Amino acid sequence: MLFCLSFQSLEAYPRDPNRHLRKRWFWGIAFSGTQAMMKFQLDPSFWSRTDSLLNITPLAQAGGGFGGTVAMRMGKYFEWKSGTMLMLHNRDIEFDWATQPNEKLTIESISLDIPLDLKYRSDMPNNTDFYVLAGVRWSHDFQSNEDLVIGDSKPLIALKKDTYYYEFGAGFEFRLEYVDFSIELKMSNGINNGLVRVPNSYYSGSLSSIQPRLFQITLMAQN
Repeated sequence: MLFCLSFQSLEAYPRDPNRHLRKRWFWGIAFSGTQAMMKFQLDPSFWSRTDSLLNITPLAQAGGGFGGTVAMRMGKYFEWKSGTMLMLHNRDIEFDWATQPNEKLTIESISLDIPLDLKYRSDMPNNTDFYVLAGVRWSHDFQSNEDLVIGDSKPLIALKKDTYYYEFGAGFEFRLEYVDFSIELKMSNGINNGLVRVPNSYYSGSLSSIQPRLFQITLMAQN
């Protein structure tokens, strides 16, 4: 009984409670699972179409990514947090036709993402804290077809190479023996219009804008 009480007391004792005061810079690695989505606006020309296109529906797809993180402490509770992430995901758009089977177009993305977030953390009793963060993100898509000449009838929708997001999220951080381990949820919403529009296309010509969105769950280990 005495052994069990002593063991529990040892586990509850804060591990290096002054780590964030002794250090200014923190480095780590991150692995993410993503849900790639989008919101779009239909072009006014969609409503005057004379073909059999009835509806356009965005579909979410799962993806993932990995990379490195860096954080700079500002006082006791604030951090500037950034990093580089290689992200891989798809976004689908389904076209419903009256006279033919539904058609699904896939927009593939392999991107380099650089977020910059301001993070606010709570105190860390019992080696655990909660934090919130918000900021911006730049994403450069290596798979973009922005420079491709797309014919009017070609079944292809292209997104621009560069997308800018605002983002916000929250997470829990656990102090282990040698690293801090975090579980983070974050939502990123596109700011700029990412659509490469071909005015006379059956596909992109029916849209006036696309704002990519990304829901992300990330596991991080930080020194």
